[in-house]
Amino acid sequence: MVATLVRKELREIRAFAAPALALYLVYAAHLTGAGGPTIQRLGGILPGLSGLRADVPFVQDGVGFVLMLLLIGGALAVALGFRQSAWEPSQGTSLYLLHLPLPRRAIFLTKMLTGVGLLLACALTPILLYGLWASTPRTHPGPFEWSMTGTAFRAWCVLPLVYLGAFASGIRPARWFGSRLLPLAAVVIPAIVAVAATRWWTFGLPILALANAAFVVVILREAEARDY
Repeated sequence: MVATLVRKELREIRAFAAPALALYLVYAAHLTGAGGPTIQRLGGILPGLSGLRADVPFVQDGVGFVLMLLLIGGALAVALGFRQSAWEPSQGTSLYLLHLPLPRRAIFLTKMLTGVGLLLACALTPILLYGLWASTPRTHPGPFEWSMTGTAFRAWCVLPLVYLGAFASGIRPARWFGSRLLPLAAVVIPAIVAVAATRWWTFGLPILALANAAFVVVILREAEARDY
């Protein structure tokens, strides 16, 4: 039954993941020079694709890479979070879903794990492609170590928190649209602190883990208490 629910969720959210993955692939192709003139012409259309490629990957273009990673990944996280939470009640399919022979907590945990898994898989693609290209000899004039990808992976770790904030906002039965978005707005401070923390393992990562755990608890409590 869990596998069936996972397939159902993937079938419904793949339409959101496909454009994000395509943009990530275009960006990775631009960074590595694999796209040729076609990708270069997209520099005038998509933000972040203009300019020359960096001699030292993940260092000279580190800020731009992180911003693009968060821009595309954040948009995908918000879309997936609202699609998997607010869509079911609006379409009248919540009652059918909640009548599955699974506890309500298990249903929502499966939905969240599926969404987070797809989100992280999409956002991991440009990091790995760019990193593998940078680690290949004679592809660029500068040095490269995988430790240079640290900031990019920090941003990658923040994306589930954005997703959970959107999910919490979507499941929250508030009448005023502004108050309904409070959970999504609340992720800004822990996300910024986690990315900017100088001590990632002792400060940034624990804050991020606690924030994620808090949102999961809030979502599960709302899911169990809400009268669909």
